[in-house]
Amino acid sequence: MRDLIMSAVCPRSGAARFARGAALYACIALGGSYPLHAGDKEVVKTETAAATEEEEPDFKNWIELGIGGLSVNGDAAQFKQEHRISGDIFGGISDLHLEQAVGKKGQLTIDGHAMFDNHDYDVKLDLSFPGVGYIRGGYTEFRSWYDGNGGFSPGNGQFFTPPDQEMELDRGEAWVELGLRMPNLPEITLHYSHLFRDGRKDSTIWGDTTLTGLAVNPTRKIAPAFRDINETRDIFSADILQNFGKTDIGLGMRYEHSEVDDRLQLERNAGQLPPVVAAPGAQRFITDNGRNNLDSFNGHVTAETRFSDSLWFTSAYSYSTLDSDISGTRIIGAGYDSMYGDPILTLQSNDHGVLNLSGVSQVNEHVANLNLMWLPAKKLTVLAAFRYTREDQDSASSFLDSNTAANTAPFTATNPAGGFHQITPVLRSGDTAESFNNFAESLELRYTGIDNWVFYARGEWEEEDGNVHEHIVAAGPVDQGSMNKDTDMLMQKYTVGLNWYPTTTLNVSGQYYHKSVDYDNHFISELATPPVVGSERSQRLLSQELDTDDVNFRVTWRPKLPPKLGTIAFVTRYDYVHGTIDGMWGISPAGTPGVGLTGTTLAEQQSAVITNHVISESVTWNPCARLYLQGNLSYVLNETDTPADFNLIPNTSPTVLDFKNDYWTASGAAGFVLDQKTDLRAEYSYYRADNSQNNFLVAQPYGMGATEHTVSASISRQITKNVRLKVQYSYFNYTDQLFGGHNNYEAHSVFSTLQFRF
Repeated sequence: MRDLIMSAVCPRSGAARFARGAALYACIALGGSYPLHAGDKEVVKTETAAATEEEEPDFKNWIELGIGGLSVNGDAAQFKQEHRISGDIFGGISDLHLEQAVGKKGQLTIDGHAMFDNHDYDVKLDLSFPGVGYIRGGYTEFRSWYDGNGGFSPGNGQFFTPPDQEMELDRGEAWVELGLRMPNLPEITLHYSHLFRDGRKDSTIWGDTTLTGLAVNPTRKIAPAFRDINETRDIFSADILQNFGKTDIGLGMRYEHSEVDDRLQLERNAGQLPPVVAAPGAQRFITDNGRNNLDSFNGHVTAETRFSDSLWFTSAYSYSTLDSDISGTRIIGAGYDSMYGDPILTLQSNDHGVLNLSGVSQVNEHVANLNLMWLPAKKLTVLAAFRYTREDQDSASSFLDSNTAANTAPFTATNPAGGFHQITPVLRSGDTAESFNNFAESLELRYTGIDNWVFYARGEWEEEDGNVHEHIVAAGPVDQGSMNKDTDMLMQKYTVGLNWYPTTTLNVSGQYYHKSVDYDNHFISELATPPVVGSERSQRLLSQELDTDDVNFRVTWRPKLPPKLGTIAFVTRYDYVHGTIDGMWGISPAGTPGVGLTGTTLAEQQSAVITNHVISESVTWNPCARLYLQGNLSYVLNETDTPADFNLIPNTSPTVLDFKNDYWTASGAAGFVLDQKTDLRAEYSYYRADNSQNNFLVAQPYGMGATEHTVSASISRQITKNVRLKVQYSYFNYTDQLFGGHNNYEAHSVFSTLQFRF
């Protein structure tokens, strides 16, 4: 039987024995276990004694310089987005640590890095005096890259080149903090931060085009869009903490001011200009500018009482208020950032714009929570928590609605036949009032009374009731009345789990939870008139239920091997998730409504079934002290099944497909200590997703199909006791199906660091 098993596992037994022998020989030979010759024994003793007597210097400071180069063939923007590397040549200080004593007890510490052309900067200064306090400050800035590509039409290969393919967004923070830490005095902490986001990123709110080669329903949203980002935040906080016997009392406040000036830029009917289409064409550009100035204040108080080692009680109260002023425009023009009134010949019917948007909003929130930790028995822990939240929000806004009308004779070059022109904007306004009460509770039990076992169970509950009142005044002005509804939400989550340690080399953990969320909307009144004359007034979600079941486990095993085979560890994980979404909708009639939702109430419908499997295995083997091998494999099966995946006559394939996000990844690494000063490492990773489904005849395909290979190798050499050199080479290869190969790239990267310790 043993021979049968061995032949199944290693069918080429001779080759397998040779491989095992070769691995053992490599560990012995490369590990430096050479046979001694006459006289070598004394030499070894002398060298060992000298090494023992020579103490290793204690270097507390270091600076690491780095420089690298990059070569990309293909979509460089996609590569930079995925790997956050930029520039043909980049470099600077990759790591810095300096510390210096100040006086008898103080210490100054500086940490940071600065990589130019990667736009990655960070510095932190810390001046501390034990028993007195500290002053800390720092600055962080880093850049993210985004690929500006839009979608792709597989029917005729239509693809629009974005106006800016390599988009960049810088994020940063400058901060300072002062802390008082003197005995018998309150702990006082003051903190100020200035944060910003500035640049441009892609948007998935793509524009449309009819240039897809389709005779029926040719419009697809594949034209690239992007956002211009300009945001700042200033935050100041103050906290004070004082101990009174067994109780710690904390008081704090936080003030924030933020300014947002963002723009969504997208294209409508991309490429539809003469002579591709009849004059005057239909291509136009939309700049949607939204500005928001926000001020918020929060005050809070906390208390933590330790009645004994087995009984702790904490409580807190927080009050927050938020005021915001909004403004903005939505302008349709012949190019991005056009002005209202600029000449444009390609306007279309119902090209609505927004002028002079103005609005205010105020939010008030009260939060109180209580927490208890109790050990009623030596091996039993009880954790209980309660939270209450009250939120009130009032908002109002108004704007000028600009629209279009068809051109009339006499037709001219600026008033072409078949074209449209802008008409006088009309005033629209609305206001909203919302209020919510939210209660949340949790209870957890943890038991360790059985040797090598840990059991736990947890229950979480959340209840919410609220009211939403929406009032609309349409053009004219015509008061459309109010939509008034009461809302209810109930969430329940129950979790059980265990950890088992049967031996020192094996541990097992498992967990299961069930979560259910129910939403209900009760409509008290509807709008007085439908949004479109003669149509249903509104489609309303009356109720929705989301149920999720999750079971997962993890096994870690470190079997004992013969000493000559080194050590090995296995980590196995499995996670299964099953979820359903059920809902009920109603339709208001076109006529004058009564009280509440009148008309048709549809039967409850299951709108989605979500199934997810995650399987992963990790292996780490150290055949000898100088060599280690690592391997990881992960496989994900994720599917959302929807009842909408059927053919709409006369289509020949579903417009809405079951969503799939299946993929698997594999990686391997090997490291080898060549000698006491030299380390070698090699890595490989593989990613594959095959979810592409081409239903372009009736919809835009979205399923991901991609393959990626990454290979890297590095060598690290200790040149002297305080100088280390490292050189790394990496190769990247990425291909995709969803974007028709426009996101493909192949890249080579070389990076080297030189570290000085002192």
